[in-house]
Amino acid sequence: MGDKSTEAYLMSLIDDAIRIASSDPLGEDIPFVSYRLKERKVEKKAEMPLEGLYREAASCHSCQGYEARRTFAEPVFRISPKVLFIAPQPEGQLIFSPDSQEIFIAWWKKSLLLTEREWALTTLIKCPTGGFRKDSADACRPFLREEMAAMKPEAMVLLGRDTAAYMLRRDEPMDALRQRRFVVNHIPVYATYTPIDYIRNPGLKRAIWDDMLFIRRCIGTEERQA
Repeated sequence: MGDKSTEAYLMSLIDDAIRIASSDPLGEDIPFVSYRLKERKVEKKAEMPLEGLYREAASCHSCQGYEARRTFAEPVFRISPKVLFIAPQPEGQLIFSPDSQEIFIAWWKKSLLLTEREWALTTLIKCPTGGFRKDSADACRPFLREEMAAMKPEAMVLLGRDTAAYMLRRDEPMDALRQRRFVVNHIPVYATYTPIDYIRNPGLKRAIWDDMLFIRRCIGTEERQA
Protein backbone atom coordinates (compact mmCIF):
# COMPACT_ATOMS: atom_id res chain seq x y z
CA MET A 1 0.00 0.00 0.00
CA GLY A 2 1.62 3.22 -1.13
CA ASP A 3 -0.12 5.75 1.22
CA LYS A 4 1.49 5.32 4.70
CA SER A 5 -1.16 7.37 6.56
CA THR A 6 -3.96 5.28 5.06
CA GLU A 7 -2.06 2.13 5.97
CA ALA A 8 -1.68 3.24 9.62
CA TYR A 9 -5.36 4.16 9.83
CA LEU A 10 -6.50 0.80 8.54
CA MET A 11 -4.20 -1.01 10.96
CA SER A 12 -5.65 0.98 13.89
CA LEU A 13 -9.15 -0.10 12.84
CA ILE A 14 -7.99 -3.71 13.01
CA ASP A 15 -6.67 -3.10 16.56
CA ASP A 16 -9.99 -1.53 17.61
CA ALA A 17 -11.96 -4.42 16.12
CA ILE A 18 -9.86 -6.96 18.04
CA ARG A 19 -10.36 -5.12 21.36
CA ILE A 20 -14.12 -4.73 20.87
CA ALA A 21 -14.47 -8.40 19.96
CA SER A 22 -12.52 -9.26 23.14
CA SER A 23 -14.65 -6.96 25.37
CA ASP A 24 -11.61 -4.74 26.02
CA PRO A 25 -12.54 -1.43 24.29
CA LEU A 26 -10.06 0.61 26.35
CA GLY A 27 -7.15 -1.63 25.57
CA GLU A 28 -6.43 -2.39 29.22
CA ASP A 29 -5.71 -6.09 28.71
CA ILE A 30 -4.86 -6.31 25.00
CA PRO A 31 -1.94 -4.07 24.01
CA PHE A 32 -1.79 -2.20 20.72
CA VAL A 33 -0.09 -4.21 17.98
CA SER A 34 2.13 -2.75 15.29
CA TYR A 35 1.51 -4.13 11.81
CA ARG A 36 3.68 -3.91 8.72
CA LEU A 37 2.35 -4.86 5.35
CA LYS A 38 4.74 -6.82 3.20
CA GLU A 39 5.31 -5.37 -0.22
CA ARG A 40 4.13 -7.77 -2.86
CA LYS A 41 6.94 -8.75 -5.15
CA VAL A 42 6.03 -8.78 -8.80
CA GLU A 43 7.98 -11.54 -10.43
CA LYS A 44 9.48 -10.56 -13.73
CA LYS A 45 8.47 -12.86 -16.52
CA ALA A 46 11.44 -14.79 -17.86
CA GLU A 47 12.37 -13.60 -21.31
CA MET A 48 12.48 -16.20 -24.06
CA PRO A 49 15.82 -16.65 -25.84
CA LEU A 50 16.40 -13.91 -28.45
CA GLU A 51 13.15 -12.14 -27.50
CA GLY A 52 15.04 -8.88 -27.18
CA LEU A 53 16.78 -9.47 -30.51
CA TYR A 54 13.47 -10.06 -32.27
CA ARG A 55 11.98 -6.91 -30.74
CA GLU A 56 14.94 -4.99 -32.14
CA ALA A 57 14.51 -6.62 -35.56
CA ALA A 58 10.77 -5.89 -35.52
CA SER A 59 11.45 -2.15 -35.09
CA CYS A 60 14.51 -1.93 -37.36
CA HIS A 61 14.51 0.83 -40.00
CA SER A 62 18.05 0.24 -41.29
CA CYS A 63 16.86 -0.29 -44.88
CA GLN A 64 13.73 0.33 -46.92
CA GLY A 65 12.58 -3.25 -46.41
CA TYR A 66 10.72 -2.25 -43.25
CA GLU A 67 8.13 -0.41 -45.38
CA ALA A 68 6.55 -3.77 -46.32
CA ARG A 69 6.49 -5.04 -42.73
CA ARG A 70 3.12 -5.19 -41.00
CA THR A 71 4.00 -7.76 -38.35
CA PHE A 72 7.27 -9.50 -37.53
CA ALA A 73 7.48 -13.06 -38.88
CA GLU A 74 8.65 -15.01 -35.82
CA PRO A 75 11.32 -17.63 -36.59
CA VAL A 76 11.03 -21.21 -35.32
CA PHE A 77 13.61 -21.08 -32.52
CA ARG A 78 15.18 -24.22 -31.04
CA ILE A 79 18.38 -24.87 -29.15
CA SER A 80 20.88 -27.20 -30.85
CA PRO A 81 18.67 -28.30 -33.77
CA LYS A 82 20.11 -30.83 -36.16
CA VAL A 83 19.22 -28.47 -39.04
CA LEU A 84 18.60 -24.72 -39.17
CA PHE A 85 16.79 -23.84 -42.41
CA ILE A 86 17.42 -20.30 -43.64
CA ALA A 87 14.89 -18.88 -46.12
CA PRO A 88 15.68 -15.70 -48.09
CA GLN A 89 12.93 -13.50 -46.55
CA PRO A 90 9.32 -13.80 -45.33
CA GLU A 91 6.84 -14.40 -48.13
CA GLY A 92 4.37 -12.09 -46.40
CA GLN A 93 3.48 -11.68 -42.76
CA LEU A 94 4.72 -15.25 -42.16
CA ILE A 95 7.97 -16.87 -43.23
CA PHE A 96 6.09 -19.17 -45.63
CA SER A 97 2.75 -18.76 -47.34
CA PRO A 98 0.26 -21.58 -46.54
CA ASP A 99 1.17 -23.39 -49.79
CA SER A 100 4.91 -23.06 -49.18
CA GLN A 101 4.50 -24.15 -45.55
CA GLU A 102 2.65 -27.31 -46.57
CA ILE A 103 5.36 -28.23 -49.08
CA PHE A 104 8.16 -27.38 -46.65
CA ILE A 105 6.78 -29.69 -43.95
CA ALA A 106 6.02 -32.49 -46.41
CA TRP A 107 9.32 -32.34 -48.31
CA TRP A 108 12.12 -30.43 -46.68
CA LYS A 109 11.46 -31.55 -43.09
CA LYS A 110 10.09 -35.05 -43.66
CA SER A 111 12.47 -35.90 -46.48
CA LEU A 112 15.41 -35.31 -44.14
CA LEU A 113 13.69 -37.58 -41.56
CA LEU A 114 13.84 -34.91 -38.87
CA THR A 115 11.83 -35.04 -35.64
CA GLU A 116 9.87 -32.00 -34.53
CA ARG A 117 12.64 -30.91 -32.12
CA GLU A 118 15.43 -31.32 -34.68
CA TRP A 119 14.69 -28.43 -37.02
CA ALA A 120 14.55 -24.66 -36.74
CA LEU A 121 13.63 -22.03 -39.32
CA THR A 122 14.59 -18.40 -39.85
CA THR A 123 15.24 -15.94 -42.65
CA LEU A 124 18.25 -14.06 -43.95
CA ILE A 125 16.21 -10.88 -44.46
CA LYS A 126 13.69 -10.25 -41.67
CA CYS A 127 11.14 -8.13 -43.57
CA PRO A 128 9.03 -9.22 -46.57
CA THR A 129 10.93 -7.21 -49.18
CA GLY A 130 9.35 -9.10 -52.11
CA GLY A 131 12.78 -10.01 -53.48
CA PHE A 132 16.42 -10.19 -52.51
CA ARG A 133 18.01 -6.86 -51.53
CA LYS A 134 21.68 -6.75 -50.61
CA ASP A 135 21.24 -3.69 -48.39
CA SER A 136 18.54 -5.54 -46.45
CA ALA A 137 20.70 -8.66 -46.18
CA ASP A 138 23.61 -6.55 -44.91
CA ALA A 139 21.38 -4.87 -42.31
CA CYS A 140 19.88 -8.18 -41.15
CA ARG A 141 23.06 -10.24 -41.08
CA PRO A 142 23.91 -9.28 -37.45
CA PHE A 143 20.50 -10.62 -36.38
CA LEU A 144 21.14 -13.91 -38.18
CA ARG A 145 24.62 -14.13 -36.68
CA GLU A 146 23.14 -13.88 -33.17
CA GLU A 147 20.51 -16.50 -34.01
CA MET A 148 23.19 -18.90 -35.19
CA ALA A 149 25.23 -18.33 -32.04
CA ALA A 150 22.21 -18.86 -29.77
CA MET A 151 20.72 -21.87 -31.56
CA LYS A 152 24.03 -23.66 -32.23
CA PRO A 153 22.71 -25.81 -35.10
CA GLU A 154 24.58 -28.93 -36.16
CA ALA A 155 24.05 -28.00 -39.82
CA MET A 156 22.35 -25.30 -41.91
CA VAL A 157 20.36 -25.60 -45.12
CA LEU A 158 20.28 -22.45 -47.22
CA LEU A 159 17.04 -22.18 -49.17
CA GLY A 160 17.27 -20.51 -52.56
CA ARG A 161 20.03 -19.21 -54.76
CA ASP A 162 20.01 -15.69 -53.26
CA THR A 163 20.42 -16.98 -49.70
CA ALA A 164 23.15 -19.41 -50.70
CA ALA A 165 25.10 -16.96 -52.87
CA TYR A 166 25.01 -14.27 -50.16
CA MET A 167 25.85 -16.52 -47.22
CA LEU A 168 28.60 -18.38 -49.08
CA ARG A 169 29.93 -15.27 -50.86
CA ARG A 170 29.77 -17.11 -54.18
CA ASP A 171 28.15 -15.47 -57.19
CA GLU A 172 27.30 -18.78 -58.83
CA PRO A 173 24.10 -20.40 -60.14
CA MET A 174 22.23 -22.83 -57.90
CA ASP A 175 23.43 -25.85 -59.89
CA ALA A 176 26.99 -24.97 -58.89
CA LEU A 177 26.06 -24.71 -55.19
CA ARG A 178 23.83 -27.75 -54.78
CA GLN A 179 25.05 -31.09 -53.40
CA ARG A 180 28.22 -29.58 -51.97
CA ARG A 181 29.33 -29.16 -48.38
CA PHE A 182 30.41 -25.69 -47.27
CA VAL A 183 31.31 -24.33 -43.84
CA VAL A 184 30.08 -21.05 -42.30
CA ASN A 185 31.23 -20.17 -38.77
CA HIS A 186 32.41 -23.78 -38.32
CA ILE A 187 28.91 -25.09 -39.21
CA PRO A 188 28.38 -27.46 -42.19
CA VAL A 189 26.17 -25.77 -44.77
CA TYR A 190 24.19 -27.11 -47.74
CA ALA A 191 22.20 -25.30 -50.42
CA THR A 192 18.96 -26.25 -52.12
CA TYR A 193 15.80 -24.67 -53.55
CA THR A 194 12.98 -23.00 -51.63
CA PRO A 195 9.38 -24.26 -51.59
CA ILE A 196 8.37 -21.24 -53.68
CA ASP A 197 10.93 -22.31 -56.32
CA TYR A 198 9.10 -25.62 -56.66
CA ILE A 199 5.66 -23.96 -56.75
CA ARG A 200 6.88 -21.80 -59.63
CA ASN A 201 8.67 -24.65 -61.37
CA PRO A 202 7.41 -28.19 -60.56
CA GLY A 203 10.12 -29.51 -62.89
CA LEU A 204 12.57 -29.04 -59.98
CA LYS A 205 11.02 -31.98 -58.13
CA ARG A 206 13.77 -34.46 -59.07
CA ALA A 207 16.58 -32.02 -58.28
CA ILE A 208 15.08 -31.23 -54.87
CA TRP A 209 14.70 -34.92 -54.04
CA ASP A 210 18.34 -35.53 -55.00
CA ASP A 211 19.35 -32.65 -52.72
CA MET A 212 17.35 -34.14 -49.84
CA LEU A 213 19.07 -37.51 -50.27
CA PHE A 214 22.48 -35.82 -50.32
CA ILE A 215 21.78 -33.71 -47.22
CA ARG A 216 20.26 -36.72 -45.45
CA ARG A 217 23.50 -38.63 -45.91
CA CYS A 218 25.56 -35.66 -44.74
CA ILE A 219 23.60 -35.06 -41.53
CA GLY A 220 23.42 -38.76 -40.65
CA THR A 221 19.66 -39.41 -40.89
CA GLU A 222 19.65 -41.73 -43.92
CA GLU A 223 19.38 -44.88 -41.76
CA ARG A 224 16.19 -43.70 -40.06
CA GLN A 225 12.83 -45.19 -40.92
CA ALA A 226 10.95 -42.97 -43.35
